[in-house]
Amino acid sequence: MLRREGYFEFRLMKPKECTTETNIKIQVKIPDKGFVENLQIIFYKFDEIVKQVNLQYQGKEEQTEETRSVYSAEFKLSKSGIYWYYFTLCIEGQLYYVYQTEEFLTTQKEIEAYPNEYCWRLKIKDANLKEYPEWKGRMIYQIMPDRFAIGSNGIIPVKGRKIKDWDDRMPDWQPDSDGIYRNEYFYGGNLQGIKEKLPYIKELGFNAIYMNPICKSRNYHHYEAESFWQIDPMLGTWKDLEELCAEAKKLRIKVICDMAFNHTSDEHEYFKSAISDVNSPYREFYTFKDGKPVGWYGYPNMPELNKYNPEVQKECIEILKMYIKAGVAAFRMDLGDMLPREFLLAVVSSIQKEYPEIIFINEMWDIATKRENPQIFDGQTNSLMNYPLRDGIVRWVRWGKWEHFLYNFRKVYGEYPKSVSDILMNVISTHDTVTLMTSLVGELMNPNPFQKLDDIEAPWRHTDADFETFEFRSYSASHDKISEKQKIVARRSAKIALPIWYTFPGNPSMLQGTENCVTGYKDPFCRKTMDWQNPDLDMHAYIQKLNHYRQDNIDILGDGEPRIRKIDKGFMLTEMYSDQGNILVFSNNTNKVITNNGYREYRKIFSENSTKDKIGEYGTLILRRDK
Repeated sequence: MLRREGYFEFRLMKPKECTTETNIKIQVKIPDKGFVENLQIIFYKFDEIVKQVNLQYQGKEEQTEETRSVYSAEFKLSKSGIYWYYFTLCIEGQLYYVYQTEEFLTTQKEIEAYPNEYCWRLKIKDANLKEYPEWKGRMIYQIMPDRFAIGSNGIIPVKGRKIKDWDDRMPDWQPDSDGIYRNEYFYGGNLQGIKEKLPYIKELGFNAIYMNPICKSRNYHHYEAESFWQIDPMLGTWKDLEELCAEAKKLRIKVICDMAFNHTSDEHEYFKSAISDVNSPYREFYTFKDGKPVGWYGYPNMPELNKYNPEVQKECIEILKMYIKAGVAAFRMDLGDMLPREFLLAVVSSIQKEYPEIIFINEMWDIATKRENPQIFDGQTNSLMNYPLRDGIVRWVRWGKWEHFLYNFRKVYGEYPKSVSDILMNVISTHDTVTLMTSLVGELMNPNPFQKLDDIEAPWRHTDADFETFEFRSYSASHDKISEKQKIVARRSAKIALPIWYTFPGNPSMLQGTENCVTGYKDPFCRKTMDWQNPDLDMHAYIQKLNHYRQDNIDILGDGEPRIRKIDKGFMLTEMYSDQGNILVFSNNTNKVITNNGYREYRKIFSENSTKDKIGEYGTLILRRDK
């Protein structure tokens, strides 16, 4: 780029695409009209100065009309993302600034404006990571296959399995007669039912589905595989999965499947062989301690696989290939944050070498960069479940915890590679969390940002791991529904939370039934069957409207950079900006109307209880300005 206006000329010498390993050269030429010193280029990221580069004097450039001094520097920017930059220099002792918005040098420092309003822009890609444009801006609908829909083929019976009535949505939460909680009951949802409901998902505005595991298992959730090679017979067959993926492709819906490679069921044939014969070829497939199999989290019915074993890795790779051939486009790795680096690198690299378009999304509950192995810098995974964003949004909407929100925002979007943050799975509720409605009004949710938001077992906890399961589940069962007064607050709060969630980088992922304002605490109460007979038309329309807003503005929302412009206990102004323009989201979490002036150049693209000039009580306003 070249700047000739007025007093200052500079040229940034770089390839078309800069990466974290690119040597960037900058050259500046200044007419000799005074003694120049301390020439610097200042780089911003997230409204904070992150790098200052001193340019060194190189000599004179003789011109016909004037003599100019030449300055240069060479540098790298080590983190990917969008950088904004300007220049400073002293001439005869006077400090000057050079901004994109100024025609000449100025002595006035920009204080009130934001970097993208007065600086030049430079995009840096991560040199070691691939970008996946097809996954930017997706809206994901999460499905529990057993509880979503029964196909026109009816329930597929399996001998010995208990089937509950679809409309009986209270889980079998009590233990069996021996005191063990087995979760061995089903509702009969299947792959045919999902396929037949794809038009519903498309009409709602989603363009990806994330299915919990579908492998053969004695449990409805299928996280304890009896065989990874078989689809559970109650869900269907490989042909059913192929037809589901083919129909989804016609509707431009991508399919994500959940893979639980950390452990198997104790009914898995490999495990039976491993414990019955010390010389079994599958003995090394599992983890043993003092001759006894290690169960995940101490559960003997979930023996841990030996993920360091190359044969286990090879088997997992072949299983994934089978799903890919059926039409699956991505994988969510259950307990991904616990899978060792060696396993992830072997499996992910092997799959992506043959199928470069496939992405992996790891389950991770905390902030990746706070972990010893973040997994996001060396190809162990392409994306993560963005629980920190959910945590920040819920705590701000419910308790006004703005410092916590800002902290989580800066850690995730300030420290993750952009190629990762652009395709994060931004969850608002999942099969493992309290439902959105209950999280916004439920009595046991935790406002303390130094503790887990969903640690609702705390009143019954004796140690870090153990709590009184019966008492906890008994409480959850008796508080499964919320009062009419709570419903008003929860609905109002959800309509504040969702637009914020829909705007940030990453792909919003919504658990089935959220559009029906389903309530419930954690597993098993958040895992209800879909109520197809009594839809919540108001929330359905609101979510549909949000999906359309996101799709209509994907040029900014899919590749933009986020910012928190203002935030306090009751008000938040967020921004997404890109080469195409910027989007502002005004969120009013108070019962007072806020006057909104100074945005004449913007147009309204979404609102709830608001106009362009006024943000109503508990209202939302979204504006857009094109470049």
